[in-house]
Amino acid sequence: MLQQIIKKINCPNCSVENEVILWEKVNVDMNPDLKEKLFTEKINNLVCNKCGFVSRIDIPFYYNDAKAKFFIYLVPEFPIDKKEEDLLLANLRSQTLNILDSGYNNRKRIVFEYYNMLEKILIFDAKLDDRVVEGCKILARTQLKLMEGRAAFHKFENDELAFNFFEKEEKEAAKSFSVPKAMYDEIAEIINKKDLESGDNFRIVDVKYAVRMLMN
Repeated sequence: MLQQIIKKINCPNCSVENEVILWEKVNVDMNPDLKEKLFTEKINNLVCNKCGFVSRIDIPFYYNDAKAKFFIYLVPEFPIDKKEEDLLLANLRSQTLNILDSGYNNRKRIVFEYYNMLEKILIFDAKLDDRVVEGCKILARTQLKLMEGRAAFHKFENDELAFNFFEKEEKEAAKSFSVPKAMYDEIAEIINKKDLESGDNFRIVDVKYAVRMLMN
């Protein structure tokens, strides 16, 4: 299975055409160095041969951790409706049927932003359930009245889940907050009772999912 492609892309700064090698699939067990490159945004970059301008090229991207048993598919800026979502899920299931065993259950995700992919990796690396983490974000943001912008999981230590909060399109965190593990456990109990979907399918687990689970 090919993991890289070569594309000709015009530099967004000077319009000169560049030939760029892009990763479409990463198996972190086979290419562990690529994980750090993902987090430092040193993968799938165009570095213009003429002006030196650097820009990230977002393309559909598979991230597979066969040891920790989770799989993330990044579909950047996908204009999705229910019909498109169903088709995407069906195609993914078909393409990965002989690759992902039952150990991946409830750890197969679709995301639409690069930073969402990184957050999912951090959550699963911390051996947490992203469904519950999304619920923690909803309740904490409501209590702290953080309605605008986005919250992102940062780390889990000392029995607390730490989050960074970003204002609208800002890349630097405006503030941080923490959620005790006890709250995580309470939310996990609620979600495990209400979420009756099979964990065998690819799923979109985001703020809309958390609202359905906790607010309905």
